[in-house]
Amino acid sequence: MRRLFWIGVGVAVTVVVVRQGRKIVARYAPASLVDQATDRANAAGGRAVTFVRTFGEEFRTARDAREAELEAALLAEGQPAPDDVRRARAEGRRPGDASAADPRGVPRDEDDPDVGYAFF
Repeated sequence: MRRLFWIGVGVAVTVVVVRQGRKIVARYAPASLVDQATDRANAAGGRAVTFVRTFGEEFRTARDAREAELEAALLAEGQPAPDDVRRARAEGRRPGDASAADPRGVPRDEDDPDVGYAFF
């Protein structure tokens, strides 16, 4: 409880000092100096926004390239891509199987053609 009290005191003192400092700066600083500082702060903010956007774009590009590199390294030769496997399963067919399903829409079972379902 004592720590919380001192944290509150620190916050209150900081708020008072900042407010009083702004009043003093507004009273004694020349207007051109304040305008210059405002322009520089705005320019720095614009550069920061540009940096964050550029960083995000480069990060996404590098992440996608690294994902493709890892996927290529981890897949066995001749193994279908994971997206192709997901798409084939969603369509109700086995990955790499050219025919989607029989006319009734039931996936084929190559081991036992009389069975209308398959486990894959």
